[in-house]
Amino acid sequence: MYSLQFFLFYSIIKYTYRKVDTMRIRRQKFYDAFIETLKEYEKIVLIPHNEIDLDALASCVGLYIFLEHLNKEVYINIDETNVELGTKRAIQKLKSLNTNIDIKSLNNIEVDSNTLLILLDHHKKEMSQNPDIYKSSKNIIVIDHHIEGKDVINNCLIKYIDDKASSATEMVYDLLSNEDIDIPNYIATLMLAGLTLDTSNFTIRTTERTHEVAAKLTKQGAETKEVQYLLKEDLKQYIDMQKIIFNTEIINGIYAIAVGKKTEIYNKEQLAKIADSLLQFDNIEASFCIGKINTNIIGISARSLGDINVQKIMEKLSGGGHKTEAACQMYNTNLLDAKKELLKIINKNSKQ
Repeated sequence: MYSLQFFLFYSIIKYTYRKVDTMRIRRQKFYDAFIETLKEYEKIVLIPHNEIDLDALASCVGLYIFLEHLNKEVYINIDETNVELGTKRAIQKLKSLNTNIDIKSLNNIEVDSNTLLILLDHHKKEMSQNPDIYKSSKNIIVIDHHIEGKDVINNCLIKYIDDKASSATEMVYDLLSNEDIDIPNYIATLMLAGLTLDTSNFTIRTTERTHEVAAKLTKQGAETKEVQYLLKEDLKQYIDMQKIIFNTEIINGIYAIAVGKKTEIYNKEQLAKIADSLLQFDNIEASFCIGKINTNIIGISARSLGDINVQKIMEKLSGGGHKTEAACQMYNTNLLDAKKELLKIINKNSKQ
């Protein structure tokens, strides 16, 4: 019996170390290829996804510090007219601190065939701040932590998608750590905020490494009070969210579905927050929030505690994401029909 127990213990330890080693080898392989590729470019534009959140901003700012260390000409492409509240606060603070981080709209960046474009926190061109930027340069690197979807950019120089990472911020932190680059206090704070946001306060997609990165960012000057400020919500938006939650429908005892108003346009962040909130209720294993994100686009944000794979559900609606966090966009439809389509998939999923 002792020998069997020892064998099982040894096998588990061996498997765990092999898994960690494989991940480290893959990550190091990316770093080496990344550094080598950077040597060929002087001008670099960092591109977060549209409706930029704190993880996308933090990963861009962290990578900006890294590239600045290499004496590169760097810009972050952000349309500041369409950002959520916490991101807007962070950008304003970055400017007030004179961090010299160059945030520009596409009209103010000269992009040519020798410019390197780096996508962060997404891997689809149509999700970028301004997809028109790809008309000027084909030199693309992708750094993302979402499960790879069908419309991923394939003709890029490097594609590094690690869906085991908690956030794009964690991936960028590892790069900074690998090169032993000091992170300024407020940048560390911003990165901790990005980490906190994408893990829903360290409740989903959180590993030992995630906690380790959070601890190191705190040691490097990240202020938790400032993180709390960045994550504060707008009161009117919060009240509107509660109205949607009030009309939530429970399906099969474990699925929660909330639907926005026909007359309202929501941003993706609002839908995501509502889906997050629904998971707090007893017996709910997966949650969905449906709302108009444009006059002819319906967005669905999905969340799960882990037993139900919402990524697969959203994939059937041409979306994607993670097992516990996913989303999709549906075109030329209405809220009622979008809900019906979702219910078909949920009911089919429940029977399997």
